[in-house]
Amino acid sequence: MDRVPHRPLRVLIVRAARDPIADWQAMLLDRLAVDPLVTLVGVVAGQGARTARPGGVLLGGILSIERRLVAGQLRRYDTSGARAIFSALSQCGAPQDSDSADLAIVLGARDLSDVQLHLARHGSWSVRFAGAASAVWPAASAKQRASPRMPVEILSRTIHAPRHVLVRSASYNLKPGAVLTGAFVEEKSVLLIMRALHDLAIGQLDALPSADLIPPPVQPNVAETLGYAVSFAKAAAVKLRHRMRARRGKGQLFWRLAAGAGCATDLDLAASEVLPAHSHTMADPFLFEHDGTTWVFYEAMNADDGAGWIEAAQLTAQGLGKPVTALTCPYHLSFPFVFRDGDEIFMMPETQQSRRLEVWRATDFPTGWTLHATAFEGMYLADSILWHAEDGQWWLLTNLSDHFAFQDHSSELYLFSIDGPSLGGLTPHPRNPVAIGAGHARNAGALIPLNGRLFRPSQNNSHGVYGYGLNLMEITRLDDKSFEEVLLRQWTPDDLPGSRGIHHLSVLNDRYVFDWSGS
Repeated sequence: MDRVPHRPLRVLIVRAARDPIADWQAMLLDRLAVDPLVTLVGVVAGQGARTARPGGVLLGGILSIERRLVAGQLRRYDTSGARAIFSALSQCGAPQDSDSADLAIVLGARDLSDVQLHLARHGSWSVRFAGAASAVWPAASAKQRASPRMPVEILSRTIHAPRHVLVRSASYNLKPGAVLTGAFVEEKSVLLIMRALHDLAIGQLDALPSADLIPPPVQPNVAETLGYAVSFAKAAAVKLRHRMRARRGKGQLFWRLAAGAGCATDLDLAASEVLPAHSHTMADPFLFEHDGTTWVFYEAMNADDGAGWIEAAQLTAQGLGKPVTALTCPYHLSFPFVFRDGDEIFMMPETQQSRRLEVWRATDFPTGWTLHATAFEGMYLADSILWHAEDGQWWLLTNLSDHFAFQDHSSELYLFSIDGPSLGGLTPHPRNPVAIGAGHARNAGALIPLNGRLFRPSQNNSHGVYGYGLNLMEITRLDDKSFEEVLLRQWTPDDLPGSRGIHHLSVLNDRYVFDWSGS
């Protein structure tokens, strides 16, 4: 895919010298400084309204205690590089600086005033977390704790339209507690901003339909603050109990398989047959037909939360046959995407613990495999699939974790063109990440071609639960210029009574298999 060169986007930073710099802001600035599509042209102190900061001694005290409790899970970002970048930027703001930048990004306590908007051709961008400038304290509110995910908005103001309008938005799953949730969502916002900036730089920032913006949150009152503290303590106790049971080999949370028949676009999960539990955890099932026999490949794990391996079993009218071990490695294996290319059979399991992508070739199906190809050395990838399009082009869809403190595979989908199972000719798509948001980005099985249409099962990670629900996305465009999809169908635990989550689907002709979790 040949890329058309574009003039770098001239970016002005809005920040006063005395303004503090958050970890996510420093991370963003470090990335802007080395991005070939961006040129930092200066800094200006905003003269607009000051961003409201939460007060409240009680809430601040509780969050301070929580911050100490989770300190071991928080990796602090080194902001010294960003501070040096700020110091080296020239001051702007004089009348002669009109249109000296293409865009102003607000990283301080004040936005540009209406008069200052003349400094940037595309005005200013600011970020809001559930309507606030910080993601931490809104995560403690009762309203946010009852929401499935925390929303992030990029808002724009221009000299011609000084009122905020929405540029981009996404939402992210919740972590245990406001401190971890806030730090996680703020870090994830960096990728959302960078994707929007790249779209603007290449002239592909499509206008969004007008939408109501999320209003600023109301600071929790005393009762809500105490309620939050109690709920955090209870959640921490439950998590500790689950962890202790898993260490004793008595883990409570499990995944199971279920199967049925029907059209992929109209499945009734409640009418499915629950398959026998051969392992404590059976997840990520893939259907594959070989010599007239239908096989199910899946991730298997014991109740001690140790490394997983890949099992395979025949699926017949009588149910699931006796499983065999298909593949084991010294590291965790899951998501066994099995596919055929000509006369060869391949498996591309998730191998993120090895920090690379692996493709295995069958030498004695279903139990004999040899390593065929690797790629992305040193990187973390999850739930990767391949698609061989009608025009002969191979595509890799993967959930790559581009992270600092929080390794996360549920919020961004990346697309690459490749030359086939050997993983050669890897070329990133110009719109990467092509999908952003915990509600739909992560793959949940192989692509499903049906009656000339193409569908992508994806995960709905919400309510602080990994694998809470399952989506069926219809891909409406997949080429070297763009990737577009729309939500067609969604399933949640409400569609399968007794379940805690549903997070994977595989379809073969009129048969399907999915996984569900419980405790």
